[in-house]
Amino acid sequence: MPVGSVYSRDEQIDMLWWLKNKREMPTKYMYFGVGSKRWIRYTSRRFTEDSSKSIHMLERVLITKKVSSIFDSLAAYGYKNYNIIDFGCGDGSPTYPIFQYLKTNRPKAVLKYNPIDISTDMLDFASKNVKRGFSVTGERNKWDLDAGSFAHITKTLRKPNMGDLYLFLGSTICNMPDIRQDLVHFRESMQQDDYLLLGAELLKEEDMGTIMKEFYSANEIFDLIMTPFEYLNARRSNFTYRVIFNKERAQLEGYLIPERNLKVRLADKEFTLEKGEPIMSYRSVRFTTERLVSLFYKAGFRIEMFTTSRDNKYALILAQPAI
Repeated sequence: MPVGSVYSRDEQIDMLWWLKNKREMPTKYMYFGVGSKRWIRYTSRRFTEDSSKSIHMLERVLITKKVSSIFDSLAAYGYKNYNIIDFGCGDGSPTYPIFQYLKTNRPKAVLKYNPIDISTDMLDFASKNVKRGFSVTGERNKWDLDAGSFAHITKTLRKPNMGDLYLFLGSTICNMPDIRQDLVHFRESMQQDDYLLLGAELLKEEDMGTIMKEFYSANEIFDLIMTPFEYLNARRSNFTYRVIFNKERAQLEGYLIPERNLKVRLADKEFTLEKGEPIMSYRSVRFTTERLVSLFYKAGFRIEMFTTSRDNKYALILAQPAI
């Protein structure tokens, strides 16, 4: 399938800039076209095979435990109806504990679900999945968090007498190239009585060796990171795959290394992926609690709730803009 049928011209220009200037293919481009289906297959498997280690299950357990407290906080402002704004929505499944709680405990509440993602494929999955299980209305919005502030979007989504809960779940923040700036964009898009619920993986260096092996052995991950390159007519056999843990940046990094010079075409311009030159294809940051707190503070938030999984591998943060 030609690259132009999957990625817009602006997206191709962005991909080309990252490849030329950073030797990187941004993670967000994995989730287009067939990549969206690959991601759903991978996360579905992690829910059924050794799911206790899955970040998605850790997050679901934490949300289920804390969801009552979250909506008690919104109720303190007098809100009985809720506007859920889901950034980097994926397939929508991280929202299920939230909507299940509302369906069971606040059945008269009016609910709006507004997924936001760069991938229209993911927007389709999220909208259909949530509406299949819950009585919600809402709007889909295509937006790239790297493109800057999205206050113009959230302004149009706000409704009178509805509490706004922003979601940034699934450890999506761990893949972002400029985490502090992304948090600033959230704060700029929010009103004083809005809440942001965010999930993030925590740093346990003693586990990194095991995690690296999992990243190597999971064929689904290799399939995912190959997605944008396949649309550029490259093949798996054209690359060597490498995973490292960058201690200085506290992040896992995945690289594709061309086995030979590969010519690709983006936005009507030809570019060569040089043999032996690694291309970063994903990053997955691990946070200390101190770093997470500092990032929120510097971005202009106050933290209302900070809770972790029993094994301290995952954190869930509820925050509001600081006055």
